[in-house]
Amino acid sequence: MTTTLALAARLRELDDAALVGALHRRAYRRTGVSDFFDLADALLDADSVQRALVPLDRPRLATVVVLGRAPEPLSAEEVAARLAAEPATAGIAVDAVTAALEDLTGLLLAQPADGDPRRFAVYDAVTAQLDAWADLGIPSPDELLRTAPPPALAPVPDTERRFTDRLAAERAFEAVTAVSELLAELAREGARRLQKGGVALPAIKRLAEAMSVDAELVPVALSAAERAGLAAVDDGMWLPTDRAASWSHAPTPERWRALATAWLEALPDDVRSLLALRSRAAWGESLREHVAWLHPAAVEEAQERVDAHTRLADWLGITAHQAPSTAGAALVEQGPEAAAAAMAELFPAEVDRVYLQHDLTIVSPGPLAPEVETRLRGIADLESRALASTFRLSAASVDRALTAGETADGIREFLSSISLTGLPQPLDYLVTDAAERHGRVRVREAEGTDGARSAVRSADGTLLRTIQVDQALGSLRLSQGGDGELLSRFPRDVVFWALSDARYPVVAEDAGGREVILRRQRVARARAEAVEDRDAELVARLRTAEEEAGDDTGERWLARQLDLAVRSRSPIVIEVAMPDGRVVDYLLEPTGVGGGRLRGRDRAADIERTLPLSSVRGVRPAP
Repeated sequence: MTTTLALAARLRELDDAALVGALHRRAYRRTGVSDFFDLADALLDADSVQRALVPLDRPRLATVVVLGRAPEPLSAEEVAARLAAEPATAGIAVDAVTAALEDLTGLLLAQPADGDPRRFAVYDAVTAQLDAWADLGIPSPDELLRTAPPPALAPVPDTERRFTDRLAAERAFEAVTAVSELLAELAREGARRLQKGGVALPAIKRLAEAMSVDAELVPVALSAAERAGLAAVDDGMWLPTDRAASWSHAPTPERWRALATAWLEALPDDVRSLLALRSRAAWGESLREHVAWLHPAAVEEAQERVDAHTRLADWLGITAHQAPSTAGAALVEQGPEAAAAAMAELFPAEVDRVYLQHDLTIVSPGPLAPEVETRLRGIADLESRALASTFRLSAASVDRALTAGETADGIREFLSSISLTGLPQPLDYLVTDAAERHGRVRVREAEGTDGARSAVRSADGTLLRTIQVDQALGSLRLSQGGDGELLSRFPRDVVFWALSDARYPVVAEDAGGREVILRRQRVARARAEAVEDRDAELVARLRTAEEEAGDDTGERWLARQLDLAVRSRSPIVIEVAMPDGRVVDYLLEPTGVGGGRLRGRDRAADIERTLPLSSVRGVRPAP
């Protein structure tokens, strides 16, 4: 029998790191736990055991059934032999059983046998809980063993795979594009995260418009970006991370690989193994049917978990209509490198030349090379994004580029270098005019000036009056200062960005009147959050209690062992020191402790024995 006594002894012997790690995987009551016996009681409570059993897959549950029915501990080879004869686990490998035994041991549902760590047994409370499943409407132990898995599906035919690959490549390209636009928009203006975890509806609409997708796809793209480490929440705002900049400059296949890698790494081990086995077959309803068989005690939860991963896979082009693409199959079978190579063959070639048109639009005949697109987006506004994208140059976009550090000559040189149609005259005039207008409004620090912290200056009085009455700038509380000057109680940088967002030709100055380039800090910074570890605190408290007990620890441990054995009527082996110095083992079923003596029935001799507690040297669970 493997009882609470055995678990208490095991918990006491585990090192702190192993014990805390095991407790992290269990749900149990912490109230009233003052020693390792109380902790063992809590872990073997019916509710705690049920919570640990429900998420397990069928092979692990079947392993529990086999161990629970065995009269003695079994090795992995013996468990595998018994499982191989059952329809549910026919042909199971010893390695798979070994992994299951390690997992069950780590969950504190089973433990190695005394004296032979290669053999295992489950705790009696675990077997009892599993036996009660039929009354709870959950498959019984017999059903767990006898229900065979659903039949495997035929692989997707090669003729269908060609269409699947074409559609998957389109979706993959669209996904990369959507995440790119998402990060660009978050860099321009972050999105506030709601307390319940979602994003506010106005932000969803703004992001959807920037990404050119339906609103329901924004959370999908945000999830993909977060998993890839490209977006994170900082101070309640969704913002791009430091990694987003290098990702945005990478070729399209490399960007897709990062998203696909994050998807793969987020898969739980059981789901990854399942998808790898079905990498050539459809992942639709048949996969949900198999998941229902694999997790018989948590069907809906398991299906929802898998559905979340397969929906994202379809959006990323890993599958198309739930059929794995060539790249998707390579991803789960061989890894991201092979998948990216397969997908790269299907992506359209990138271009580094565009058409500059007289109406100030810029048309790319294909996906732009990242380094070209990044700089072009700093100069022009994106109007439409597809395989052939359209940008528009305007006075505001050129002014924005000049504010960011570009020069008029640099803009002309860049546009000429990527143009297939030369530099149209209207475009040249626009750049010249914007450069002449740039800097007509200047913002500097103004400390000590009637409480003002910044000053806005311009030689154009009409422009200055327009700024003062602009309702979009009302929050700056601009007031008239000296000649050609407005004052604000807000810092220079705040005033500068407000004027820039309102599309005024503004520059920032330092105290000496020199132009300075300001950059918005719209990057999420990693912050270590203090997380309370209640399991570690509990283990530390139990260890401290034992240390404070000092020399009494051994006596208290013995007393608790005997008390637990008496209450549970569990057979135990008592080690008794004899007058001649020998230590004799007695297999007893204890009936009481009192007056310094232990009473119990000796099973071997079939007699009642009374033993002095002073002679008891140790107690261990009966084999």
